[in-house]
Amino acid sequence: MTEDIQRRSSKATVLITGFPRLLARGLAIQALSASPQRNVALFVTADDEQSLREWIQERLPEKTKRIRVLVGQATTVDLGLSGREIHSLRRSVTHIFHAVSDLAAPTRLQQQHLLHLNRLLILARDCPYLSRFCFFSSSFISGDRSGVIHEEDLDLGQKFRTPFERNMVNAEHILRAAMPRIPITIFRPSSMIGHSRTGDAKGLTEGPSYLLSLMLRLPTEIPVYLPGSGIGPFNIVPVDYVVHASWALAHHQAAMGRTFHLTDPNPMSAKQAFELLADIANRPAPRFGTLVVGMAKKVLRRSRLGHVLPVTRVLVGDLTDDVTYDCAGTLELLADTDIRCPPFSDYADILVMWMANLERERNNRTH
Repeated sequence: MTEDIQRRSSKATVLITGFPRLLARGLAIQALSASPQRNVALFVTADDEQSLREWIQERLPEKTKRIRVLVGQATTVDLGLSGREIHSLRRSVTHIFHAVSDLAAPTRLQQQHLLHLNRLLILARDCPYLSRFCFFSSSFISGDRSGVIHEEDLDLGQKFRTPFERNMVNAEHILRAAMPRIPITIFRPSSMIGHSRTGDAKGLTEGPSYLLSLMLRLPTEIPVYLPGSGIGPFNIVPVDYVVHASWALAHHQAAMGRTFHLTDPNPMSAKQAFELLADIANRPAPRFGTLVVGMAKKVLRRSRLGHVLPVTRVLVGDLTDDVTYDCAGTLELLADTDIRCPPFSDYADILVMWMANLERERNNRTH
């Protein structure tokens, strides 16, 4: 951090997009906790403003003076913000965390994400005190590839299962082109699941949370069938690890201009993971079958289901594709910290408990 930034430390601002996603909420809490002198600017559209303000009053009432809510239009000039707001951001922003990527977003919104990214890059280019522009992509950009996927791999002829995957690859191309002019770091989390200490998975759309919810909702006498053999790695990661790892890497000089997999370096197999979840939930383990793989993929390919529920298409791939995400760069730069991705067995019971409580609350509201 330069002396000029240190002199302005009382005004240093972290800009975060992506509300109301759980990842964005975690980043806001992390930014406010890391330094009592740091301000946080939270960018939202008008549709999400009320829910954001309610969340701030509920979770961060004592820190409201350090939080600015910026209501704008993501795809318009200057993000739809006033000249005064843009001027203030340019004079104070040191870090930008762009976390709007959403697997479940409609195709129309996926296309708008690229325009949103370009608008933010224009702002970043005009911020003289910017230390890092952080973008959350996804390990899903590997598409239908199998085997070991390296952190710098990008467009290697893979076929994409959803518009989300193609959109993320296009976004990464844009970011790589901008790296000579802007200090950029790209993060690729695998399927995010709830918080490893609280279980909170509110708002997550990734497949694992959907499957766990399905298991808890179905009567125990109804078996759950999953495609594939279940022997491949089940690539999931708790959201708090993504928050802590990305925050640390955003402040690491050696992370500039690089891409990092935020993944479990020692993932369980899908079969092991769901057997563990079923045991904790006191229900029969799901049954895996290779015969339904082709059928599932064919149905998704020929029907509209894969477009309406992209989570489903990615989840089938998660359970059937044998993919290992190399995260050597992440582990290298985090080696001197206490940040580690916890093994799934350490927090599986917390996830089940949180999800079970959520299901009970839903049932109580409907009766």
